[in-house]
This record gives sequence, structure tokens and C-alpha cells, in this order.
Amino acid sequence: MISRRIFLAGAISAAPAIAKQKLSIRIGLQIYSLRREAQKDLPATLATIRRFGFDEVEVSALYGHSAAEFRRLLDNNGLKATSMMAAYDRLAKEIRSVADDAHTLGAEYVVASTVPHSHKKMALDDIQHAAENLNGFGEKLAGSRLHCCYHIHGIEFEESADGTLFDTLAKSTNPKFANFEMDIFWIVYAYQDPVKLLHRYPGRFPLMHIKDIRKGIALGGSPGDVLEEDSVPLGKGIVDIPATLRAAKETGVRHYYVEDEAVDADRQIPESLRYLNNLRV
Repeated sequence: MISRRIFLAGAISAAPAIAKQKLSIRIGLQIYSLRREAQKDLPATLATIRRFGFDEVEVSALYGHSAAEFRRLLDNNGLKATSMMAAYDRLAKEIRSVADDAHTLGAEYVVASTVPHSHKKMALDDIQHAAENLNGFGEKLAGSRLHCCYHIHGIEFEESADGTLFDTLAKSTNPKFANFEMDIFWIVYAYQDPVKLLHRYPGRFPLMHIKDIRKGIALGGSPGDVLEEDSVPLGKGIVDIPATLRAAKETGVRHYYVEDEAVDADRQIPESLRYLNNLRV
């Protein structure tokens, strides 16, 4: 088991309080950032997240706990889950169970992970099938007072008659039932501009993952080509964080989550928070 005392002590000494941020938007944390720690000791990890200064999280997995147990741990640490990730196959087969878990956690959003596709990047038939299913998932979740989003991984930007396959997906989904979570790392990795995309589709991105890409890495490949260490503290990479956050605020993003996929994310997150603490957006 991870040493609770050492883990918490590091967080206390390193992290600034989000409450002191100059940002006018509330920033949460995607718990996946601390997935290894959460797998070993979820209570200690949630306590650390709170001590970093976060009070809002996106749940990526339950780490062997029931939704009710997870909710108790969140409550004990003063954390609120506003969004919950759900595997695409689980949404297709167990959507009532997904909705029950989301309600138990207190989440408002359910986010579908990558849709099935036969190649490294999506094809038109993958997108068309995904649009049909996402509309269906979203309509069912809406009946349970939940909102459905799809998390973009940068594989949706091959050319199509509408511009890109993402344009086709956006055109083919009903914004009443299915919208998107923008991951700015994967958007830039796919040679796209998150600012332009946000302004092209205002209101379609209620959720956002904030993370940065290491300078000098080759862009445009598959997510499987990216190394964990290619996720760097905010402001250290190539993503224009200030411009993206300004556009997000202008176009209706409601929830923002820092996500750091690096092995040493527990050390990088405080650095990202110091960076955010000095932004005015």
C-alpha cells in the first residue's frame, strides 16, 4: 500500500490552493491522473486531491469499490464528482447500471470513451455508427436526467465530405442528447486548433480536459504512439492554454479537469496549478 503519510505530506507542501486562483473558472481533476495511487489506496488519493485544492473531480473508474462506497469516500473528502467516464460497450449493454452509478456518485455527465474502430484512426462507417449509438445513449441518459458526451482522442479528424470526420460526427449527433468532451492534448496532437474548434461548435463542448504536450514530439499519429512522459505540466508544452481557456469560457464549457497522464503526475499537478494560479482568463 502507498504510504498515506508520505503521499499526503508531499501534496500539502507542494500544492497551491485553487481557491486563490485568479481564474474565473472552476478547475477540477480527472482522477485518472493519479490512477496508480488510486488503485493502491483510493482514500489516501482522494484526500490528496482535496489537499491539492480541488473540490471537483471526474471519475474515470471505481477502483474496486461500489459506486456507493466511492461516493462516501468523495463526501468524506469534500469532493464532488460532476462527470463519470463509461466504457462504450458498457453503455451499449448496461446503460441502466451506468445511469445508476452516475446518480449514486452525484455526476451530471456520463462520458463515453473511444468508440470501436477497426484501424488506428476512424473511418466514415465508424463515425456513422458512433453517431447513431451516441444519440441513442444520450436519449436514454436524458430520461434519467443525465447528459451524454463523447471524449475526443484525436482519431476523429480524417477528411470527410463535411470537412473532417469530427465535423460529420457533430453534424450527425443531436446536441439535445450527445455532445463532446474536448481533450486539448489530443486535439493539438491531431493538428487541430482547440480555439477554432470551440468557436466552430459553441455549446457542443460542455467538458474539457486540460493538459499539455511535450515540445518536440511527433504529432499526428495514433494515441498508442504517445508516451506517458509526453504529458507535461501546463505551460511547459506546446498547447496555448490561455487562448484555449478564453475560448472555452466564451463558448460554453461548463466543467474543466486537469488531466496529467505522466507517471509522476503527483509531482506535476502542483506545478500545473501554480501555472493556472497566475493566469487571468
